Amino acid sequence: MRRLLISLVILFPLSGTARAESLISTLSDNAVEITSNFTGERIVVFGAVRGMPAENTDYEVAIVVQGPDQDVVVRRKGRVLGVWANRASHEFAEVPSYYVMHLSENFSTALTPADLVQYRLGVPSLPFVQGAGSDATAERFATALVDLRSGRGLYAERKSEVEFLAPNVFRTTFFLPSDIPTGEYRVSVYLFRGTAFLAGQTQTLSIVKGGFSQRIARAAFDYPLAYGLICVALAIFTGWFAGVIFKRP
Repeated sequence: MRRLLISLVILFPLSGTARAESLISTLSDNAVEITSNFTGERIVVFGAVRGMPAENTDYEVAIVVQGPDQDVVVRRKGRVLGVWANRASHEFAEVPSYYVMHLSENFSTALTPADLVQYRLGVPSLPFVQGAGSDATAERFATALVDLRSGRGLYAERKSEVEFLAPNVFRTTFFLPSDIPTGEYRVSVYLFRGTAFLAGQTQTLSIVKGGFSQRIARAAFDYPLAYGLICVALAIFTGWFAGVIFKRP
């Protein structure tokens, strides 16, 4: 990582140039493999600004890691004849499985709600939340979904997490939790000065299962009937064996 940072500084020196600013970013890893002993992973995002002017270099940065979209059904439980059961439900389309945004310390609060929606900055700007705003019931379900995923660390907005190492070089670190969904993720970097959008760049991060857990998942997908029968047989055997071990004389 140190060599990577040095190369960014060399490629994009502090001296100003006549052309407008452009942005380049890179990831410490482009792929994460989830194995049976996976406890989470840290991903570092580096960025640099090319063509920085001699004056007015007070950059502001937002970096978003967004997971693949899903169709989600949110259900609310209620009592039916004294028993808790699923009652009302609401379905949301194109819900990000993961959404974490890091902001620089000086990130402007002058951006309008329309600006935030345009660049999808912040959980309230996501389409499924925006779409639920006109329906009080849907809005309650959307809020519950956001709360559930925030509690698992899958949704978050963190201020002052993007650190400037030089006037035109910055970085931040994302922690990917152990239960993060697999798939293709988008890592988007947005460069602002005040309310003016200067540049943006998006990269792909692959999160895949590997090792023994991947073989089990593949077997379950390719041979669902055999996989189910084996699971039932193992459960029966485990119960019988436990009964033999702990059987009282």
